[in-house]
Amino acid sequence: MCKNRLAISCLALLVGFVSNLTAQEANKISCAGKVINAESEPIAGAKVMLYEMGIDPAIFKVELKQSDEMITKADGAFRFTVEASQSTTRAMALIVAERKGLALGWANWELKEDIEVEIKLDQAKILAGMVVDEVDNPVVGAEVRVLVLLMGEAPRPRYLIGVEPVDLLLTMTNEQGKFSFNNIPGDATAEFLVKKPGRATISTFDPSGGTTLHYAPGQTDIKLVMPVEARIEGIVVEKARGKPVGGIRLIVMQGQNQPLFGREPVTSKEDGTFVINALSPGKHIVRFVPKQEKIADWVAQPVEVTLEGGETRTGVKVELSTGGVVEVTVTELDDNTPVEKANVSVTHIATNEGFDRVTDKEGIARIRLAPGEYKLTRVYKSDYQYERQDKTFAVEDGKTSNVSVQLRGYPKITGTVRDEKGKPVAGAKIKVCPLGRGETTSDEEGRFEVRREAPQWAQDVVPYVVARHFERNLAAAVEIGEDTKKVEVKLIDGVVFFGKVVDIEGKPIEGAKVYLTFWSSGYGSSMPRKEITTDAHGYFEVKTVPPWHQYSVNASADGYGQDYARVHADDAENNRLEVGSITLALANLSISGVVVDVDDKPVANARVFCSGRGQSDRSIQTDAEGKFTIDKVCAGRVRLSVNTTGTTRLYGSIETEGGATNVRVVVSERSSTTRYVPKQAPSLVGRPLPELKGLKIYISPANVSDKMILVCFWDINQRPSRYCIRQLAKQAEQLKQKGVTIVAVQASKVDESALNEWAKKQNIPFPVGTVEDDVEKTKFIWGVHSLPWLILTDRKHIISSSGFAVAELSKKIETIIQKQD
Repeated sequence: MCKNRLAISCLALLVGFVSNLTAQEANKISCAGKVINAESEPIAGAKVMLYEMGIDPAIFKVELKQSDEMITKADGAFRFTVEASQSTTRAMALIVAERKGLALGWANWELKEDIEVEIKLDQAKILAGMVVDEVDNPVVGAEVRVLVLLMGEAPRPRYLIGVEPVDLLLTMTNEQGKFSFNNIPGDATAEFLVKKPGRATISTFDPSGGTTLHYAPGQTDIKLVMPVEARIEGIVVEKARGKPVGGIRLIVMQGQNQPLFGREPVTSKEDGTFVINALSPGKHIVRFVPKQEKIADWVAQPVEVTLEGGETRTGVKVELSTGGVVEVTVTELDDNTPVEKANVSVTHIATNEGFDRVTDKEGIARIRLAPGEYKLTRVYKSDYQYERQDKTFAVEDGKTSNVSVQLRGYPKITGTVRDEKGKPVAGAKIKVCPLGRGETTSDEEGRFEVRREAPQWAQDVVPYVVARHFERNLAAAVEIGEDTKKVEVKLIDGVVFFGKVVDIEGKPIEGAKVYLTFWSSGYGSSMPRKEITTDAHGYFEVKTVPPWHQYSVNASADGYGQDYARVHADDAENNRLEVGSITLALANLSISGVVVDVDDKPVANARVFCSGRGQSDRSIQTDAEGKFTIDKVCAGRVRLSVNTTGTTRLYGSIETEGGATNVRVVVSERSSTTRYVPKQAPSLVGRPLPELKGLKIYISPANVSDKMILVCFWDINQRPSRYCIRQLAKQAEQLKQKGVTIVAVQASKVDESALNEWAKKQNIPFPVGTVEDDVEKTKFIWGVHSLPWLILTDRKHIISSSGFAVAELSKKIETIIQKQD
């Protein structure tokens, strides 16, 4: 199957991170939930809809089918029951709730087990804008969909797909080309899909953006450009005979093999002809889509077409051939047994086009390919160590190539779960903690099979098989060794942890989520768990805890950070242990700033991660100017970690505080040393310039009388700072003619002789001082948020600008001159 790797990973985001699962016996599963308001009170009269989701990865398409619907009563409760999925891939459902005047709410359900959820309908925000054509005229009657809404952070983001039949996220542009959605949650981000006959179909979803979406509620000035459509008209033929072929599915990719999300494939007619319309100008790639049920009958080389706006390109030919076949055989290293349902990926070396297939019962993946040189790039199955072997092979017309690869499975542990009377226990949830490879459930005879990781770095880690039966409050944790292959688990009465979740004023927090982490040898691991939330008084009980071990009780809540309490089950009395209060800080602050490289250039599309004790783990992506704002941050210290993807990966980190602004993170090819940036002082713009005391600088009053003063705080150890000083040195004479006196202040502890030597070598013509005492306190007094930091005064020494770039200096000086002359 022909796929674009990056696009598939993004499509996986939309459908819940597609992965292989073991098929299970048919049974009924349920989602029980409650619709609540911002105060966690039940909402009556809410409409709740169940949509079962399907995916066709060959054409990058998500399909939804509404299978149930109900209206909540006074208790806000709802329940949906479906057949558990029999699929080997993850089957998902969306549960969407609406009530007039409130924002939409939703939950995601993996159709393999019972779940309990709460869907909060909060105050709605507006997301609005307009659709214009290529000359900025409004486009009337365009269909605008919110293609996807996303809330929350990895690893458990919540997404809502806005394709048919979810018409709650559909509107049309009015006579002014404007559109508006008034049911968007304030915490969500969004992408759009815009269609109109005669116009190019526009999708704002960028496959390279990962889990970052472009648009946020509250934006009302969004502009979506919808040019006149371009078209491709062509024919599908057999390459050998030139005979037209009907019934062939084709998809079109744009740019660098990016999928056009929201676009249906086209199928060639009986005479082989096809038409692809509603295209934007630019480069497009037409690809053949083989059937997925078996090995394809045909292969075809992709056809590249570059279109002008409004152009119709005719005569495009897609040529089919039988090509050759590669058979990739996957076996297990230990016993050479076939590995069924392993994902195999191969790539065409010249075009970098990727093809995927899943192995059959014989462990063989058969892929029909066009002649050429290929490499085996990936073989993967859950519970096996990831294999990336760049084995190369050639494909020839009419021939079959054979490639073999072996996977090393993670150590397998089998066993039986019994109660104290020796009877098998069915339905116990089991996982290896730590170093576990997923969770399993004991069968009717109490039997189970789990796998564990065995990395070299974890030789001193002692793992346990942890089993919990929530309905009977039975639990156990059995130590296993490196060579353990079979274990008997005897369940006993579980310990109960209880406590309270409160805010910083000691007031209870209702609806906080509570879960356990199991600790062994200094490593923590999530346990088999059941969702627990605090009641109206902030109280919680965590039952079914295996005795004799150490845990952390973790708590988080919407609008707050997260925290934990460390406890040991040995301290329990009568199988109960009071945890005490877990305090969560209000997440009502933000952090904003910019990411730059070592040349002080902004870095777009960098991922910024926020973490710290008491903080919720959050992330966001920088915009085109390298800027970012992370909302819902708590007061206190925060660590920001930044990385980029691509050919050259950049890294950087910084420590700051909730509420900080103008944070500057410098990234480089190797991770930089983390530094601390305190919460910034208020801006000094409009205030007199502070005295130069404590900066080891003396300037004669005659040299600054009736002159502008430019102060540059910098750090000789930072390349952007050195660049700034050299730029000022080049402009020094010109600035002097304009009446500007320059002062540089080294804002970190350095060897002064080395500093003076550098300044002399670089011919720096202005005074260079250093901070004598507390660097951070001095920076706070001067309002310095990051380095380098420029401060410019007018001729009366009132600060007119602060924290700007060197490139902006001339314009700011001219503004002062115009005002004071």
